[in-house]
Amino acid sequence: MLVNIRSEKSHGCVDTFGGELVSFVNGGAEYVWQGLPEHWSGRAPILFPVCCRAKDDIIAYDGREYPMPKHGIARKRQFEPVFISKDRVVVEQRATEETLTMFPFFYVLDADYSVSDTGFSAKFTVKNLDKDEMVFCLGGHPGFNVPLRPEDGGFEDHVLTFDNAKKCTVSVTKDSYMDPSVPKLGKLKRTNRICLKYQDFDNDALIIENLPEKAVSLTSKKTGRGFRFIFDGFDALGLWTPIGKHSPFLCIEPWNGLPAGVDETREASSKKYAKTLAPGESYTVGYSIEII
Repeated sequence: MLVNIRSEKSHGCVDTFGGELVSFVNGGAEYVWQGLPEHWSGRAPILFPVCCRAKDDIIAYDGREYPMPKHGIARKRQFEPVFISKDRVVVEQRATEETLTMFPFFYVLDADYSVSDTGFSAKFTVKNLDKDEMVFCLGGHPGFNVPLRPEDGGFEDHVLTFDNAKKCTVSVTKDSYMDPSVPKLGKLKRTNRICLKYQDFDNDALIIENLPEKAVSLTSKKTGRGFRFIFDGFDALGLWTPIGKHSPFLCIEPWNGLPAGVDETREASSKKYAKTLAPGESYTVGYSIEII
């Protein structure tokens, strides 16, 4: 089921399958990648309760192991609308017998989207309905069209500008794992800018940690147009475009939780940046864009 929301100048669309924002149009430009399968069929999946891969695609809670698909269990299951207005929609997913075979907790996951004339926001809330503490990771995987318009040039005519990133390192994943054998990139040494280059993604995703300011702007060097991406509350930021495909999009991925390290255990509590919720507690985080 598709749910449309709009403001005077913007239009958004949320798919209840996966609970994701599959379109945001402003000024005649589509910002969200439209899932062409020859490049990547996704658009903006929600990552829960793992970000990227668990070790060996298995995750353990108190020593008991469960199969865990890449990016978790939420993105390929239905959400139900619980609130709809002109410019906002909230959809909800609850634990089922099937999810309990992979993630042994009763949970509620809400996705709350709103649009305005100047951008959109996405907010995610996890509630622990279980009798035990719940350990989980939570992240976004939104893909953005690069370029937004033909006059903006190509992918490599764009730049990411951070507010304060000169002391941050850029790790590179390999086969969806954090792998210390892959050299870190010196992309943010003495600069706050990353000029997009396809070759930087020849291994896989780029992971940036310890950003003191949780915001980045993606703009065209030709026109100066683009958007500012704000991700308060997240511990790491992933950047990804498919290896070797020269695809016209970039995923900007805020994560609480990292891909498994090659030397990591399968235990959920060992995952870097994982969150823990006591019974009855909830946790909320989100991201937004502001049009430039």
